[in-house]
Amino acid sequence: MLQSIDKTKIYFYFFLLIILLSIHNQNFINSVNNFFKIKEIIISKNIDISLNNKINKELSKFYNFNIFFINTQDLKDILDNFNIISEYKVKKEYPSALKIDLKKTDIVAYYFNNNHEVYIGENGKEIRDIKIKNKNIPIIEGKINIEKLISLNSLLKSNDLVLYDFIKFHLHESNRWDLIYKNNIIIKLPIDDLEFAIDLLKNIINSNNINNLKIIDLRIKNNIVLS
Repeated sequence: MLQSIDKTKIYFYFFLLIILLSIHNQNFINSVNNFFKIKEIIISKNIDISLNNKINKELSKFYNFNIFFINTQDLKDILDNFNIISEYKVKKEYPSALKIDLKKTDIVAYYFNNNHEVYIGENGKEIRDIKIKNKNIPIIEGKINIEKLISLNSLLKSNDLVLYDFIKFHLHESNRWDLIYKNNIIIKLPIDDLEFAIDLLKNIINSNNINNLKIIDLRIKNNIVLS
């Protein structure tokens, strides 16, 4: 995301810099240059300390850079490497600070790869080497297809179904989903007409008559099998 800039303030400081650099007093020129060097990088406080420290470490290279000549693409490249970040906003705080507002992605599910947990964010990125406090995140088994998972999550959310009420997502090689709902109810979804099936599922769950069910089979259109 591109930085937000107060253009009037930029022009003022930029022309001040040009004028002062035209003065032949080297000591004075050096003091002016120092005035515009980055001395502080402010990161939003809505992220945990560990992530804050990691980002600060990666951005530390920009300390003592002239604020006018920082390449915003370099900042973007660094922030894009943090998969847990869903969006960010960079602002130059003149004369010598960078302010970065970050938003973490929501975790959709996780799977195991070589006995290590790999989390999938709502931003469609895989997230590794983090600790998640929420233990109710559904696990993915079977085929791993992030695009299909994000699409499924979008359908669940649009139908007001709570993601963390699901225990497990299993994607078959045929690209058909089986979901394990709370109380270990197995939900068999079709390959096609998934949107229609999720709408049916919402109505079944909201009926409050599912406590004794073991299977909700929606694989065949217009044919609901409850057992």
